[in-house]
Amino acid sequence: MSDTDITTIAVPGRRQAMVTVTGELDIRTATDVRQALTAAATVYDETVVDLSRLAFCDCAGLGALISARNTARRRGTHLRWQHIPEHLQWLLRATGTRLTGTSLPPAGTAPLTETDSLPCGPRVRGERAAAP
Repeated sequence: MSDTDITTIAVPGRRQAMVTVTGELDIRTATDVRQALTAAATVYDETVVDLSRLAFCDCAGLGALISARNTARRRGTHLRWQHIPEHLQWLLRATGTRLTGTSLPPAGTAPLTETDSLPCGPRVRGERAAAP
């Protein structure tokens, strides 16, 4: 049983879809997420990837997102990332990775800037970074 739900909704009359990833994106679920995003990048000109319900992402999950991004680039399609949660923003910055396209911060938070500092030490699943 998976802790992740992937929903793809096509926009009628347009070559656009929205993929929502809910739950945990980790070594157990990364293949499913990569396949769903790659399929969307193959079929649609633009895919909005809603990550507002992403509870956790490890390096395998990040690899799935990068793989989908690279597939979209090769095919000349566009992935638009929406509501990248704080924990994934931290992972992206810690690894020096950029997901291209439009990125919107999670509701109620300001986006990270280049001058923000990363929390010290590894984060445990579900743990929130201490406020400075």
